[in-house]
Amino acid sequence: MTMKINYNMIKQFAKTLVFIGIVWVIGKLYLNEHKDKVRMENSFKAANMQIEYYKAKNGQLVAKTDVIQLKYSELKNTFPEIIAEIRNLKINPRQITNYSETVIHQDKDITTLLRDSVIYDTVPVRIFNYKDEFYTVSGIAIGDTQKVHIESKDSLIQVVYKGERYKPWLWIFSKRKLQQLVSCKNPNTKIVFNKNVEIYKH
Repeated sequence: MTMKINYNMIKQFAKTLVFIGIVWVIGKLYLNEHKDKVRMENSFKAANMQIEYYKAKNGQLVAKTDVIQLKYSELKNTFPEIIAEIRNLKINPRQITNYSETVIHQDKDITTLLRDSVIYDTVPVRIFNYKDEFYTVSGIAIGDTQKVHIESKDSLIQVVYKGERYKPWLWIFSKRKLQQLVSCKNPNTKIVFNKNVEIYKH
């Protein structure tokens, strides 16, 4: 009698373990599906959001955007042009962990003096030169021909960090967004487009 009771108890315990295991697997699948759904929704919002601007402590303009998180298959279907860009670099797109694209625009008015000069001992010309921390411009006018040489330099700083919470009112119970900050040293440079895609491996 005792052996029969123990056997039944073991059998019942095994059934309970199997049931718990099934519930755990179903729960995990549901949570993963829900997590993917939320990630895709947030990535869609990030892909369509406008750039936010603010001034850094030193007065430089900083552009802020949310990072887009996509699996390779999602990236391939959503942004085939990114895949083409990566392949153009002779890199296997499946090996990429992060892709960033930033478009900048420079706009600067320069005023400087024209000076009379002579080249080849007899040819009169007018020349000008301008130089600051970010630009070097020189020009020469020979007759009705104007030649201008322009050099510019800039430093692009990019930082990806855990930024604002998706739902600030939930405080520490809300996950933080991955966000990217982009700043240019040249004050005449404005960031007009920025996209950062993290290839989601989880």
